[in-house]
Amino acid sequence: MSPTSLRDKLKTVLNELESIDPEIEASAIIRTDGLLMASNFKVEMDKNLVAAMNAAMLNISNRATREMKRGELQEMLVRADNGIIALVNAGSNAVLSVIARKDANLGLLLFEMKKSAKKIVDALK
Repeated sequence: MSPTSLRDKLKTVLNELESIDPEIEASAIIRTDGLLMASNFKVEMDKNLVAAMNAAMLNISNRATREMKRGELQEMLVRADNGIIALVNAGSNAVLSVIARKDANLGLLLFEMKKSAKKIVDALK
């Protein structure tokens, strides 16, 4: 029996997250340089473009929190007319990104994302 690949482990984390919160329309694990490591998209989007844009938003937000002396970035939220984009750090080199419906329970979403981020950190060790 072959060992489980890293991509399979990361995909399992995303599947578990999405099974807990049905308001999630897309989820991805992205390296901070923009490389897509794993993803689940229920809606039509360019996955690589989403990964690159999320990495850019994360990098700008990280710099802003440091420059404004707010400490290390924990999460980033974008609310728009049609939904939510949430980013949570998953170690120093990866981020968990979720696109959710506008009526998603934000507290539950962030709580579950942080639990999933810990699993991602463990998988990347």
